[in-house]
Parts: sequence; C-alpha cells; structure tokens
Amino acid sequence: ELPDGFDLMYGVKYHSAIIPTPRVFTQSVFFSGCGDPEVYPRPDGTAYCTGFPDPAVKVKEFPGKEQVSPDAINRIASAVATASNGVLSETPTIEQACYLPSTPDGMPLMGRLDECGTFVAAGHGCWGILLGPASGESMAHLIATGSDVSEHMDLRPLSPKRFGVVRIEEGVKT
Repeated sequence: ELPDGFDLMYGVKYHSAIIPTPRVFTQSVFFSGCGDPEVYPRPDGTAYCTGFPDPAVKVKEFPGKEQVSPDAINRIASAVATASNGVLSETPTIEQACYLPSTPDGMPLMGRLDECGTFVAAGHGCWGILLGPASGESMAHLIATGSDVSEHMDLRPLSPKRFGVVRIEEGVKT
C-alpha cells in the first residue's frame, strides 16, 4: 500500500458485450449519438461492443473478478441496437468488464522511478495497444542508454517526476 497522496494510477472501468451479428461485418463503427457506443466486428459473426466508461477510481477489484453491471450492459446493448437501426439487437452472449489504467492528468506514466533501475510504462488508458510499440521502443532506449529523448519520442513530459515522485522504493514522495 502506498502512502496517502501517492495516487499515480487509477482505473477507468469499461463494460463490454459480445453481440451476435446477422452476417460477418468488416468495418469498425463508432456511432456519434446514442451515447457514442463503439462496435468492433469480429470474423466469427459477433461484435465487441463497448462504451460509457465509469469515472476513474482506485481499483479494488481483482483482475478477472470485476463486477459486471447489468445496467451498464443493457445501456450498451440498447445504444448499439438503436444506433444500428436494430441490426445489432440480439442478446449479448458474453458480458464483461475491465479497468483501463489511467493517470490523474490522462497522460501515460513513462520513465525511471528511482535510481535502483525501476522503470514504468503504464496509464495509456484506451490507447495502450496502439501506443504499445512506440512505448516499448522509447522505454528500451531509456533503459539501454539512460536518455529519455530518442529519435522518435521525448519521454520527459511523461516522467513520473511530474507528480513529484523521486524515490518509490522508500515510499517517499517529494
């Protein structure tokens, strides 16, 4: 447990539903209106549907044990059915929830945490998969060279030091 005031990472809970589709769709859809649900077609004749994130919180649920809110699933399914004019109106076959890591300012936390060789690259929110390759390359450069500026990226604005973190190993925030 970190000391009070040491809140660097939060979780934004997203619910999602797998909804059968009448045929295999080939394009992702982001509906503007109806609450802005997102629909990601899959090659198996289903669509991964999500939207309506909860506010950021300190996560207390364990991975794989997240509570799924029936109201959140109903909201997603209803919005998707409305936005698709009923094309995606089947009952969800899978209902799930997960947390996306986020920082207080919404920017990833990337850099050296201490002088003992502890590094962090987290808090990318919903952009984690997209930013993964660039984050990996930048962190590899930092670890290998000690420089937080590479050919492709400047990690200085993402440093944990922006939150006053200097020595994690002692639980000290300055």
